[in-house]
Amino acid sequence: MSLSKQNRTIITMGENKQKMTRKVDTYEYESLAECIRSDQVPASEIVEIFTDKTFYEWYKKKYLTNK
Repeated sequence: MSLSKQNRTIITMGENKQKMTRKVDTYEYESLAECIRSDQVPASEIVEIFTDKTFYEWYKKKYLTNK
């Protein structure tokens, strides 16, 4: 599987081992993911968002893995 530079960066940010500092509500998943994918969210905020491992796993399954 060949990943784009953006996807490799997102995976790196999501795989960090920080304590959860931000919880994403499930109703926000789709809209937040679209903002991340369209570069509307700064990297520092993505790192914070991905401390919610439930959201990160959902995002990873939906956008970063082969279907």
